[in-house]
Amino acid sequence: MTTRAERPRGDEDFLVGRIGATVARTTPDRIALTDGGASLTFDDLDRRADGFATALTGLGVRKGDVVSAYLPNCIAYVVVVLAVARAGGVFSPINPRLKEGEAAGLLALARPRCLVTAVDRADTIERAVERAEVVRPEIVAIDPGGNASDAAFERPHESAFGALPDVSPDDDFGLMFTSGTTGEPKGALSTHRARMAWIYKAIDVYGLGPEDTYLGVMPQVHSAGLTFTLMHLCVGGRVRIQRDFDPAEYLSLVAGERVTSSLVVPTVLVMVLDELERGSFPPKLDSLSRLVTCGSPLQPAIKEKVLERVTPRLFDYYGSTESNSMTVLEPADQRRKPASVGRPFAGVEIRIVGENGAALPAGEVGEILCLNPSVMREYLDDPEATKAAFTDGWFHTGDLGYLDEDGYLHLVGRLKEIVISGGVNIHPAEIERVLMSHPAVLDCAVVGLPDAKWGQIVAACVVPRRGERPDLAELQSHCARELADYKKPRRLEVVATIPRNASGKTVRAGLAASLLEAASA
Repeated sequence: MTTRAERPRGDEDFLVGRIGATVARTTPDRIALTDGGASLTFDDLDRRADGFATALTGLGVRKGDVVSAYLPNCIAYVVVVLAVARAGGVFSPINPRLKEGEAAGLLALARPRCLVTAVDRADTIERAVERAEVVRPEIVAIDPGGNASDAAFERPHESAFGALPDVSPDDDFGLMFTSGTTGEPKGALSTHRARMAWIYKAIDVYGLGPEDTYLGVMPQVHSAGLTFTLMHLCVGGRVRIQRDFDPAEYLSLVAGERVTSSLVVPTVLVMVLDELERGSFPPKLDSLSRLVTCGSPLQPAIKEKVLERVTPRLFDYYGSTESNSMTVLEPADQRRKPASVGRPFAGVEIRIVGENGAALPAGEVGEILCLNPSVMREYLDDPEATKAAFTDGWFHTGDLGYLDEDGYLHLVGRLKEIVISGGVNIHPAEIERVLMSHPAVLDCAVVGLPDAKWGQIVAACVVPRRGERPDLAELQSHCARELADYKKPRRLEVVATIPRNASGKTVRAGLAASLLEAASA
């Protein structure tokens, strides 16, 4: 029997924009997307994607142009993604939780030709465009709370704008922003082929099919959240979008709509477990064929509760914005290798190297490198960073880990000083810059501390100016004016000095260790 992975595929199979098109021809009335109020069939989705793609070309979008989206989780989001891909544009999401100054920084790098936003966010993004000091993009404001029948999506494909351009699998599809070791965002460019390679290998590993219903809880702005939506549409599955996460509603949806697939971060699982322990209702979760977690390793104690209370069909995968999915720990290995993030996906190789770049034997900690068909092509307008990120095709993840004697990967820490809280990457330098603008702060450093619910929390160590004594609430309020809420400090430590090495760099590991030691004393 031929598996999906063995089936010969042509170029059209490696175009993100063609996702769902075959299903639209064979079973047009099958539900593709629903948010509980509105629904789109595969035929609806196909027509709207074509119509909006044509509208984009009419607005001046040409092959290779960036189209940004500043949208919440909604049906329209998926239409926009497919439309941009069909128009030959490069899709670049902006987290809708970002404030205008943060969004302006990304817009200055992306320089989009067009920007799609929600009506209630239009004023914010207009101000962000002004602050970015870029050529003003065409801004399309839609109502994501409606039924995706906005005029922008209804424009007929036969309009005077003409045919859509030819798109190659090796054209760029996505521009996803990440944080590097300097704290400045980098734009990771990846092709249609890279994204579709991820989708096909995941379809095989997770065993997806047209009978599946995927509960989309992860923000579509995240690469994993978007890709899981696309992979279910690719096989003709149904995607149920939950606009805003609520653990009680999540459990109700899984039970009531017989959800078979869900992707979550560990924080969501902690909240789900808390809801179950409160015993507000006893849902049956036996429909779940796969529960996938990502973003940060799932703590063994939490993992055991998930296996007992939610489902034994648990997967834990490791990936990043630049390198996408790298390893997966499958259900059979969850208790056998509870602290591992699994083995490489098909076609992916993992290598652990020391400071000199030489491969290390099993059990020794070093930097994790990967050889991956889903890896990004380059960093936007940053050839030096791109060159530094690759060695003979191997991508440097910036993460530390080791391979055990069975070839399972274990994560130890990060070379990149990123705090991962609730599955979201937060760079300390960005928060430090805002804290240093507070009149009561003389010096500061931000570190991540372990937390059972969030994975890590942001802790701010502050040296106050003479006679000042800033409190946590005051600094949180100060940060909220410039930063998204999830970046604000959750803990404040007033210290006499910030430890730094001979180069003047903050010794974050030592600082975090001191905080943990003080907390346990």
